[in-house]
Amino acid sequence: MFNKILNEIARIENEKKAKLYTFLFLIVSISGIIIVNNVSLFILKNNHENYTNLPLFIGITFFILVSFILYFFLQSIAKREKETKDKLIKFKKQEKENLKLINFVLDNTADAIYWFDFKGKIVYVNNRLCKILGYTKEELYNTHISKIDKRFHIVEKIIIDKKKQFNYFESELTTKEGKTFPCLIAANYFSANGEEEFVCAFARDITEQKRKEHIIKTSLKEKEILIKEIHHRVKNNLQVLSSLLSMQKRREKNDIVINQLEKTRSRIYAIALVHEIIYQGNDLTFINIEQYLKKLISAIKDIYNIKDNIKIYVNVSKNINLGINYSVLTGLIIHELLLNSIKHAFKGINSGKIDIFIHKIGSKKISFGLKDNGSGCSIEKLKNSHSLGWQLIESIVEFQLEGELKIDSSKGFFCEIEYEIKDEEE
Repeated sequence: MFNKILNEIARIENEKKAKLYTFLFLIVSISGIIIVNNVSLFILKNNHENYTNLPLFIGITFFILVSFILYFFLQSIAKREKETKDKLIKFKKQEKENLKLINFVLDNTADAIYWFDFKGKIVYVNNRLCKILGYTKEELYNTHISKIDKRFHIVEKIIIDKKKQFNYFESELTTKEGKTFPCLIAANYFSANGEEEFVCAFARDITEQKRKEHIIKTSLKEKEILIKEIHHRVKNNLQVLSSLLSMQKRREKNDIVINQLEKTRSRIYAIALVHEIIYQGNDLTFINIEQYLKKLISAIKDIYNIKDNIKIYVNVSKNINLGINYSVLTGLIIHELLLNSIKHAFKGINSGKIDIFIHKIGSKKISFGLKDNGSGCSIEKLKNSHSLGWQLIESIVEFQLEGELKIDSSKGFFCEIEYEIKDEEE
């Protein structure tokens, strides 16, 4: 390509010289004819008989003068021609050095480089490609690209359509022995001299990267299975505790003890449900809180035999996912609030409604709680009570969630908790 450029420069210079020589000789010839002709006419017109040899003398003198002028012109042109040749030689030498440097860089780069035209004929390869494939450059020149890339038709569709200048994709290259290995390829097309179009491809062997990715994926899969198994065992252990409490409940005669055992059993279920959802789901970090609350409410209805006259509604903002810790704490609080409403809000009332809500405020804050349309409850009485359930709520809100607790008993019972999610739980 570079030799073509140099030859083109030399051709243009020779054409310029030829045109200049032709132009000078044409000027001299025309000027000589005009001058001699005018002098001859002047002499004949004035009948200078004694000067019949004057035109010849003037012509000879003119041509001698013009010869000197042409000589100096030609000397000047020869000097310029020599300077041009020297520049051209220097330019060729510089381009040769640059070409060596470019070839050195291309041959010693970490990526395999190859060029091919839009028909798939290979026109250039570097040493790296030859080394990883086992071919010589001569064996690859003018061969079809499908010899080393069996997926050439995919490349052809991507590149030749010219939808994108730069294209990145994975492919496989084939060695001389017929072995294939994965490569990450960056390819783009370019035009040489505004005529021929080529595709320049850079290929990087990603065999080791793929091997490490496989190891990491396998390791992650094993860890996921192990973590799920841990959650499964925790859930099973909690169910064993729940079963023991249920057995103890059946043996008890004291209604107060039975009631406390039942509460403890449902609290254990609220915790176990988190581990169950994680074990059954695909996400080991976050829990869909809406799914969790619906399952928790359904279980509480069964445990406490809640009749259909009390309607329980769940209002959760779309796609709220909480970490394990926040899910357990939120579930325990809602569990205690729900039990409080079920047992105390609707005494002497035939029907009632309980609304459980949880919303996200901005990107960090969570607001959740419960509202019922029951008889309400004195706030002072609630705060001064020695109920384990209410003490549990206050303790979780203050010390674990570090949130704010709001209570209103003017129209039924309303309780709202706001807290900010810590970064590690997002």
